[in-house]
Amino acid sequence: MRIVFRSIRARLFFYFMTFFLVIATFISISLWLDSEQSDVEKVDAGLAKINLQILTVGELERDFFENEITNSNFYKSRYSSYLSQRNKVAQQVFLDLRTLANTPAVASADLENTIDSIQVTLINYQKVFDQMIQLIIERGFKDTGKEGEMRRHIHEIESSKFTRDLTTVLMARRFEKDFIIRKDRTYANKVDSITGILKAEIQRRPIDAKEKKHLLNQVDRYLINFLELVAIEEKIGFNNQSGLRKDLNDSFTIIKNAILKINQILLTKNEQRHQYIQQSSFIVLGLFVVSFIVFSLVIARILSKPVKKLSDSIHEIVSQNFSQKVPLVKIQQQDEVGHLANDFSFMLERMHDYIGEIKSKSSNLEQKQRLLMDSIRYAQQIQRAILPENDEIQMMFEESFVIYKPAELVSGDFYWLNSYENKIFLAVVDCTGHGVPGAFMSMIGNTLLNKIVKENRSQNPSDILEELHIEVKIALHQEKHKNDDGMDVAFCAIEKLPNTPDEFKIVYAGAKRPLWYFNNGELSEIKGTKRSIGGQSKYRPFENHAFILPKGSTLYLASDGFNDQHNVERKKFGKMRLMSLIKQQASTSLSQQALNYEQALAEHMQGEVKQRDDITLIGVKL
Repeated sequence: MRIVFRSIRARLFFYFMTFFLVIATFISISLWLDSEQSDVEKVDAGLAKINLQILTVGELERDFFENEITNSNFYKSRYSSYLSQRNKVAQQVFLDLRTLANTPAVASADLENTIDSIQVTLINYQKVFDQMIQLIIERGFKDTGKEGEMRRHIHEIESSKFTRDLTTVLMARRFEKDFIIRKDRTYANKVDSITGILKAEIQRRPIDAKEKKHLLNQVDRYLINFLELVAIEEKIGFNNQSGLRKDLNDSFTIIKNAILKINQILLTKNEQRHQYIQQSSFIVLGLFVVSFIVFSLVIARILSKPVKKLSDSIHEIVSQNFSQKVPLVKIQQQDEVGHLANDFSFMLERMHDYIGEIKSKSSNLEQKQRLLMDSIRYAQQIQRAILPENDEIQMMFEESFVIYKPAELVSGDFYWLNSYENKIFLAVVDCTGHGVPGAFMSMIGNTLLNKIVKENRSQNPSDILEELHIEVKIALHQEKHKNDDGMDVAFCAIEKLPNTPDEFKIVYAGAKRPLWYFNNGELSEIKGTKRSIGGQSKYRPFENHAFILPKGSTLYLASDGFNDQHNVERKKFGKMRLMSLIKQQASTSLSQQALNYEQALAEHMQGEVKQRDDITLIGVKL
């Protein structure tokens, strides 16, 4: 049955409603595809979190063995912050693995079995670790445990007035220490032999029988406690290939391999889902284009003739600068096109009246433009105020320079300085964009760094970058809006070593930005991780690079603005050229270096090329 419409309005309404339903369908499909994509991203984020947690468990265990097993307070209180935090993270791994297994986007029997095996291995790993901790406590340190008992007995022998020749005792002590340090049973056997000699010497001494029995008893008890300590060390493991240490390493290897298997399973699933989403998107886009073309042809057919006639008349009026001498064509139709022609005629009359008013208002617009520029200049003052003062930098370093050149009044670059206890934190940050958008990002970045380091007391550069990444995503609602705004960061923690005041420990982590340092006539580069802060970039853990530099070494941090600035031939200055320039100037004072760098940049731009990006370059001498 053919539908008859009495007016263009009715026909347009019908076609617009039809097109609206098509658009609604496409939007629903697009939202569904977005939901699918969001599930994939959640799986990626969950897996990245588990990988980070596994690494954190390993780091906390390493920190415990490095710091606590030689800490007397640990043996007295039986408490370690490393163990407490490690157990919390390990428990969270259990929960996150189960959450990942129950995610509908990736649920499968293979993944379920793999995760179950990881959890079983984690339980065994925890049992072995707890057993090792118990043995370490039983073994003791200095005045606690078996070591404390053993030393009390040998000290009593040493302090006896009847022990005149301490040569044998000292030999026993030396072999005892050799075993504790080298974990070699040969030294344990030597201690066993030397105590026999010591007992024979005591037997030969012309001393009271009661005192002799007491000394012999102390030797026996010393040997018993030493052999028990040897047995405990053997259970723990003399190296990573024996005892509980081997069991712990084997379990950790199994866990890492299982996590790698999960990575492979999820990677395959995610690739399949990505292909499915991509194919569906192309189909939806194709259907939308076809529907749009059909709709456009229908509308063109309804409106083409009267609208073309009206359009030609309007074009003539416009070409004559809306002259009152050119009349608008008369459209005799009583439908919407006729109404449009009448309305346009009325609008043309009113426009002539408004032109005079617009001219008078243009001066007001110029005034508003001036107010806007005044506001941006004030924003420039605010942004400058958050940057570290030169006095602050000079107080913390022997020499320094800062080259800071915004491409516009306000900048997307900023540099940041802080200190906590005996550490100095220095960063150069390159935010997405420049001008006002980049300045907003720089204010966000500065605020978040202050929060992470000053309030949260974070001191590990790689952890600070990871926290900054999470905070930026939260602040910009990137999980919801899917924007890629973020920042590239060069971040240093500088610590003067207390035992060697002429040396400094540098811990560096970077997000797409390198660190350069000059020492002994050589300029070295440490590249940052190929991952930005914020946005939707692929997950890679930020890496710490720790090294020692002597006093007088120089560190250089920079955004990419200096490297990327081109000349009249659109040739960039280049990173290698900048590094070569730094190496050439490294022997001069930092203040002179800054002048030379600015001169080299000015010669490269030849005073004619516009600065294309914000430029920041900082040098500090330890």
